[in-house]
Amino acid sequence: MCEGGRPEASMSSRPGLSSIAEEVAAGGGGGAEATRRRPRGWRAVAFIIGVYAACSMASNSFVTPLPSYLITRYNMKGNAATNVANIFSGAFNFSPVVGAFVADALWGRFRTLLFGMVAGIFAMAVITLSATIHQLKPPPCSALEQQAGTCVGSSALQRAVLYVGMGLLVVAAGGTNPTGLPFGADQFDESDERHKEGLTRYYNWYYAIAMMATFLALTVLVYLQVKVSWGLGFAIPTVLMLVAFAVFLFGTAVYVYVPPEGSIFSSVARVIVASCRKWRLRLPHPDDVRWQEELLYNPPAAGNGRRVFKLRLTSELRFLNKAAIVTDANEIRPDGSPARPWQLCSVQQVEEVKCLVKIIPVWISGVVWFTVLTEMINYTFLQALTMDLHMGRSFTIPPVSILAVFYLSVALFVPVYDLVIARASRRLTKAGGGGITLLQRQGAGLVVGALAFVIAAAVESRRRRSALGHGGGTSPLSVFLLAPQLAVMGVSGAFSMVGQMEFYNTQFPDQMRTLANAAFYCAQGVSSYLATLVVNIVNARTRRHGESAGWVRDDISAGRLDYFYYAMAVLGAANFVYFLVCAYFYRYKGEQPDSHAPEPARDSASTSGSEAALLKT
Repeated sequence: MCEGGRPEASMSSRPGLSSIAEEVAAGGGGGAEATRRRPRGWRAVAFIIGVYAACSMASNSFVTPLPSYLITRYNMKGNAATNVANIFSGAFNFSPVVGAFVADALWGRFRTLLFGMVAGIFAMAVITLSATIHQLKPPPCSALEQQAGTCVGSSALQRAVLYVGMGLLVVAAGGTNPTGLPFGADQFDESDERHKEGLTRYYNWYYAIAMMATFLALTVLVYLQVKVSWGLGFAIPTVLMLVAFAVFLFGTAVYVYVPPEGSIFSSVARVIVASCRKWRLRLPHPDDVRWQEELLYNPPAAGNGRRVFKLRLTSELRFLNKAAIVTDANEIRPDGSPARPWQLCSVQQVEEVKCLVKIIPVWISGVVWFTVLTEMINYTFLQALTMDLHMGRSFTIPPVSILAVFYLSVALFVPVYDLVIARASRRLTKAGGGGITLLQRQGAGLVVGALAFVIAAAVESRRRRSALGHGGGTSPLSVFLLAPQLAVMGVSGAFSMVGQMEFYNTQFPDQMRTLANAAFYCAQGVSSYLATLVVNIVNARTRRHGESAGWVRDDISAGRLDYFYYAMAVLGAANFVYFLVCAYFYRYKGEQPDSHAPEPARDSASTSGSEAALLKT
């Protein structure tokens, strides 16, 4: 992406196949010409938007019904299918970390996204073939054979083909999940007020489109998989990915490409090492960071030909500021770069590390929110298995399809937030952007999420009484009685999930946006394991003498799932209190504390930081 280059394309030009090939071969137009292109905003995003929908639909058409697919089509035992699904889910959610490193350090976002899309198309093609070709799947197993345990298991070849498809899907997630959103954000110019407002709306609509695609996957595609053919249910998103890929390539002439800037982790390590080496030094003007900034190593921020947000020195985590103390004039080369990067770091590098450290407490709160969301999704599905699945007299829905209410709620509420709530708050507060701050948005999501569990507990109490009275562990109540708790949780997601995504993408350092998106997916990966831990802890604390289980049992009607939901509401409320503490102490990137000290005069000597050489303790 750093080599090659082509002249800026006019908006009326339509790229031919040869020009598309040139752009892709050059790493997305990589050279300085492509990097300096005027960001086209929504005009460029229009070519990318289909990628979000197609990838969300494809991944959810396989990931969500995976346990059911392994049991019904590969004749796996329940525990074996669950273990395979858990391992796959963990790899799927953590792979964006690797993809983020590759994108930010080596390939750039365009190449990584392109590679992920190609891997995704091959993955879905392999999965579709494994569900269609008879030789690649075991023979069907009747209900009677399942009860008797005489189903023919899958062969080593059949499992190998399936696992190859799953492995390619993990690779695809590593390429597309951390890069899709940041690459679209690269198409906006944050120095332009119109583009800045468009970027805020972009985060909202990105998630609305992804949620609507997920809704379609859990309704239309899952119905086709269960009622018609698994192969058809996988083939449709495969074709849609091919179409989205073709449209994406046609936009190569108008995209802005941000080249990779080297390893992000090495810069973090250098700041930590340099500050530890200089722990004995005393910072100049420790009570006034504006004067201190003049004496530290503070060259202009480099951005490979693109605009970089210059961070001002802050007093937070001031120990790290010592990494920018110049102890010897020979530490700075004539061109202004540090002679020993592991001993001297710039103010920009120091502040970037502070950004990462400050985000961690907020990220932990996001992990807890995803954990309670996982509990809601998992046990709502188990509730649906015991309820009446009819929609009308003769039409029944698959149990997993009730979860689509959550995604539909997110997709519908995001435009309401963007067009009504955000605009009203901007008029009331006279503030730009979204009107409501990113932390306020996340906090609102935590409150609504706790309320969703109170509703879920009340519904479960009614369902349990009905199931025990009806006998057989099933309830004659309609499965749509579960819709309110999912809808309210969807409103929580519209506040919290979208708020988290925008928070990470705006508060991470500019060159770490891909890692910011990976942090969002990592929170989901960690939550999948924490959800199991929470259930085990609750069962251990609520188990009575002589019983093997507590509130959460395999037979949910024999347990007290309603009490568990109340416990999750309490956990959500406690998380909100913790979040309030984090939000109180958090300062947004670039925000300066109030100070009445005069602005220091800047001269050429002040930026060299040579005075700091005398600041030994």
